[in-house]
Amino acid sequence: MLVVGIDVSAEKGIVFLGEGGKILVKKVIDPYASSEKLLPLLDALLKERELEPESLKGIIVSLGPGSFTGLRIGVCLAKGLAFVLKIPVIGVSTFDSWVFSSSAQGILCPLKRAHSSRFYGAFYRKDKEVRKRLSEYLFLPFERILKKSREFSPQRVSFLISYESSLDELDYSLYTSLERIIPEEALLEFGIHRLNKGESDDISSLAPLYVAPPKIGPAK
Repeated sequence: MLVVGIDVSAEKGIVFLGEGGKILVKKVIDPYASSEKLLPLLDALLKERELEPESLKGIIVSLGPGSFTGLRIGVCLAKGLAFVLKIPVIGVSTFDSWVFSSSAQGILCPLKRAHSSRFYGAFYRKDKEVRKRLSEYLFLPFERILKKSREFSPQRVSFLISYESSLDELDYSLYTSLERIIPEEALLEFGIHRLNKGESDDISSLAPLYVAPPKIGPAK
């Protein structure tokens, strides 16, 4: 099953083609350039593989949390493609996909840098194939998220972060461990899992996961 994956929740977005659970080819989108480069890069990926848009069998798009503008652009493109090509679209919470792809068990907390010296996060319980979110989506300084993690003591909390992220400057608790996730691979894995179950999302109601107000600053 050939699918396109779209994740523009971070400063640098990614668009990729995946098949058989593997990423075939991907393009990285420059910061603040999703609106002008996302569609041309997708077109370039298809041409690189000598494929037509009609070859796509599904669309997997990250719902965030993350960039306010980026998420709107990514979700709008995914919905438009699904409508035109008449193929299913799967909207995926970044944190749901990270927990799904993680090998860790027990209490998990995906963690992603936000803005204003804060982080996005949420607490989950994972036991084999059973996954349950235990908290609301968070937008807090790391120290407050770490404090919340101690509420699960003596259970050990595993933090999940993206492979390119660094938290070296932050103080860790003895009750935590760390696992690095490749976001695009997690997005593909969870999206394919849902597609194989025959699931899809309603184009009319699919919306980004906005956890925090947009960052207001000088135009880039």
